[in-house]
Amino acid sequence: MLKYKQQHSKKRIKNRTCTSDAQFQFYFWIQRKAYYNVMTRKKYMVLSMTGFATSTAEIALANNSKMILSLSIKSLNSRFFEMTCKLPSILSNLEIPIQRVLQKQLHRGHIFLHIKITNQEALQESVTPSIHTIQNYLDAIEIIQKKFDLHDKVTLSQILQLPNALQNEEVELNEEVEAAIVKAAYDLSVQLIQAQQKEGALLAHDIKQQLTSMQSKIEKIQTLSMQFIKEKKEALTHVMSLLLAFPAEQEQKSQEQCLLEAKKSTLLYEIEKIDINEETVRFNSHLINLASQFETTETAKGKKIDFIIQELNREINTIAAKCSQITISSLAIDIKSELEKAREQGQNII
Repeated sequence: MLKYKQQHSKKRIKNRTCTSDAQFQFYFWIQRKAYYNVMTRKKYMVLSMTGFATSTAEIALANNSKMILSLSIKSLNSRFFEMTCKLPSILSNLEIPIQRVLQKQLHRGHIFLHIKITNQEALQESVTPSIHTIQNYLDAIEIIQKKFDLHDKVTLSQILQLPNALQNEEVELNEEVEAAIVKAAYDLSVQLIQAQQKEGALLAHDIKQQLTSMQSKIEKIQTLSMQFIKEKKEALTHVMSLLLAFPAEQEQKSQEQCLLEAKKSTLLYEIEKIDINEETVRFNSHLINLASQFETTETAKGKKIDFIIQELNREINTIAAKCSQITISSLAIDIKSELEKAREQGQNII
């Protein structure tokens, strides 16, 4: 059964993406590597969208020389995956294959990839004179000499300096070489992920500290709210006892009775308005959900974090609007400030 699955997987990959044995071997390696990354993704709990990495690669060519590549990659914040490649003209056809491979690795962010061939001479297979071009130059020089009565001799070194006097024939990059270049870009993306992991760990640490602070403040708000409601209920009980002291059959209410009735209505409204138990329960639930995002093996979690922070902002705004008690209002403002910091840091997470 296992052998059948492997054969079926190889057949599917080869039919879909590969045109040679070299490409097949490379893309099958990529698939195994991607599976390995998924199984070990716990190491990459949180990845920052910003990072930088560099590397060099030596790739054997058909003329028995080695092409040396200098690679650099950096990523910046972006809502989606974007990629800007700066490649030598001889490698321009590899931009799309490289982009496909890196998109599977990096998920989000604006990626800038720069590949440079440091030993361009390794690509030169032969140098031949362009006889037709040189003859055109000599004919033009002869016309100029006759026209202006010039007798200067044209030297070989001067001819060789003329544009396109020599033709450089470059080594053709076969599929094995192209696959090795794509693999070098893939290896560089792994280094970028390691850099993103280090920065992501710092972001996660800061957000977790803000979660702890918000948890403490919302507990204080709950305690103060319950205490405030208790005080209002005691005041309401006192008002009710005073109202009950007036005769029930009294035809016209006294000024004092009217004032007590108004105070009763105010207290009932305040008790109903300040009941923020539902909002604090939801706020705590969102805090737990936000904390759990840092324990999942899912790679792309930045959008979820941003959405949860929006929900937390909605709940704390409701709490602040419902309760005008000074201490509670001050704590709500502190929580909003913590949420803004967490939102800014969360936007840096993939």
